[in-house]
Amino acid sequence: MILIRLIKSLILITANNHSIAALQPMSKKTRAILQISAVFVLILQFFTFALAQDVEVRFRFLPDVPTTVEVEGKYESNRPRKNPRNFSLMTEYAGVTGLVERVSNIGFADRNGKTLTNKRFNPGEYVADGDIILFRYFVDIKPLTQRSAAAHVSWINGDAGLLMLDDLMPQSGGEKISANVKIDLPVGWKIFSTARLTSEGFFEVNNVEKASFVIGKNWREVNAGALKILISGQWQFTDDEALKMAVEIFGGYAKTFGSSASPATQIAIFKFPGDVPLGNWEADTRGGSVTIASSDMPFRSQSVQRLHEQLRHEIFHLWIPNGVNFSGKYDWFYEGFALYQSLKLGVAVNRLRFDDYLDTLSRAIVIDNFGSQRRSLIDASNYRWNGSDTQVYARGMLAAFICDLALLDKSKGKVSTDTLVAEIYQKHYSGADRTDGTAAILSIMRSHPELVPVIDRIITGADKFEWPALLSAAGIEVVTANSTSALRVIAKPSGRQKDLLDKLGYNNWRKSTGNNR
Repeated sequence: MILIRLIKSLILITANNHSIAALQPMSKKTRAILQISAVFVLILQFFTFALAQDVEVRFRFLPDVPTTVEVEGKYESNRPRKNPRNFSLMTEYAGVTGLVERVSNIGFADRNGKTLTNKRFNPGEYVADGDIILFRYFVDIKPLTQRSAAAHVSWINGDAGLLMLDDLMPQSGGEKISANVKIDLPVGWKIFSTARLTSEGFFEVNNVEKASFVIGKNWREVNAGALKILISGQWQFTDDEALKMAVEIFGGYAKTFGSSASPATQIAIFKFPGDVPLGNWEADTRGGSVTIASSDMPFRSQSVQRLHEQLRHEIFHLWIPNGVNFSGKYDWFYEGFALYQSLKLGVAVNRLRFDDYLDTLSRAIVIDNFGSQRRSLIDASNYRWNGSDTQVYARGMLAAFICDLALLDKSKGKVSTDTLVAEIYQKHYSGADRTDGTAAILSIMRSHPELVPVIDRIITGADKFEWPALLSAAGIEVVTANSTSALRVIAKPSGRQKDLLDKLGYNNWRKSTGNNR
């Protein structure tokens, strides 16, 4: 790593319990780093006011090594930790591996600033010879070559960056950790966050796992009340169009869930930090912040339509999973249902035709039928980042679709997946007790008896997509040609079938154009 090459005379605390040593001679860059790198006693002096959170941390960027951030932190010594001598850092996230390899020169001290020796047992896992109160290390956050990393892990380039606290700060073993965070930016840069900024210059972060900061010098900002859109780079859609879309989508979901997701929402839209072909995008939603890394589309109409698709999917995540207090792997629900609810909303606001709705579901059937290995949704979630990502999305969306049909049919159009996701959110919002996501969701789903077959066959079971009775009730059939299945509306739906089709959005486009059948 770059710091290993450049900081040859920096005080090193190795992973093998070596003694502290200083190496000579010092280069010009080493001197510069030493001048701004505080020893542990200075860290104690910096953190002078009373701690209101579990940990305080300061990030500083090194002028001579612009992609490197120095991390200094202090635990609240009055708050008990399970293993105060243990310290761990994130090794992988969202399929991006090797994160701990970016870290160098890690060191720990006790409450008096006395340096602690430590041993490393596994990558990113350390044990010190005393209770760790102070910690300091460097992280090289130059953009990774893996495309998906741009939206999911921290990075910085010449004029912009993204700080995801979870991959920069110590891990908590699944427990919620709060923090006071101070970020010393490069000259001329700005920082954007939904966290509250204190008079002392610290951001108050209630949950490190769900905190992100957008930094840079060329961000454009447009606002609508508590909704803020940050845009970097030139696109074929305008900034005002992006804001208008976000307001429309946010309002649609707020109506579904019965409330806003968070007091403030921030959406950052930017180009990939590296060269990426047209038509690609990655996104991440944490707390009240949405992050979309994207390349543009060939034509303006495609660019506008794709942005709406991105926003529909990610804004849903402000409520689920970010607005609920769940633990465990329940990607099968929050990704699959996000795709389906996004599809329904696209039809409701006339961004998609009903034919587009059916075509998307048809492609999901093809993916699910031809998977190399049939898995239940829950099992696929466990292997999501090991080759089952597509199956989670496709099968999850189909599960949501069948749930919608079952709920609508049973209630004669009065209950739908809109009702279901709202019930889950309202019972398990972020202020509720923490519980396992899959167990809580399945419990609520089983309270609707018509959903039990969906749970048994698709969510906990591995059956293929075969639901002729429910499809027929909604006036939809499966047509197979060349071993490929596709959904379509039957030629002459009955009155009740028309009613259910209308609940799915079949006549929405016609109503908007005044061409109602």
